[in-house]
Amino acid sequence: MDARAAKQTLRAELKARRVALTSHELQVAGDAAARLITQLPEWKQAKTVCLYASFGGELPTDALLAVALLEGKRLLLPRVTNRTTLVLHEVADLGALQLSRLGIREPKPTAPSAPLADAGLILVPGLGFDGAGRRLGFGGGFYDRLLAKPPRKTFLLGHAHAFQVVSRLPDEPHDVRVKAVATPQGVIRCRAR
Repeated sequence: MDARAAKQTLRAELKARRVALTSHELQVAGDAAARLITQLPEWKQAKTVCLYASFGGELPTDALLAVALLEGKRLLLPRVTNRTTLVLHEVADLGALQLSRLGIREPKPTAPSAPLADAGLILVPGLGFDGAGRRLGFGGGFYDRLLAKPPRKTFLLGHAHAFQVVSRLPDEPHDVRVKAVATPQGVIRCRAR
């Protein structure tokens, strides 16, 4: 099976497991992951963090978004500008987020934009991760394009339920790897490439 076919099969399996989670299970998991993330030295050192507003069965980010603002960090969130591009915007008020055409909370187009290089830590969503930092996205390539040339100082942190961390993911040349993966059960530092 080629890498693309293997990814499609794995996407279907992992999506099904996420859909089975209750809202209570999601909330508890999101809060636990947020507590672990905020204790990381990379979080503590980052003056600017790029997070995302979770949706569906994703590991919730609401607690982490709130903590970032409470700690006085500059918070960046992505906004979909067309079918293939994410642009980062500064967010000071979570109540000002609006629903995108995809049903995801995102900044308004009028929010101040910011370059990726400003972020000391970037929280990266995914359907799956492995111990080498490989990431399985939804297949749209949004984050692969956004992170195609991440600044060296930026800490890429995967964010997922523990069952989304698998032994090995198929990879392709355009895939971007994370440096660690945060789950509700712990933070996994990825092996050197």
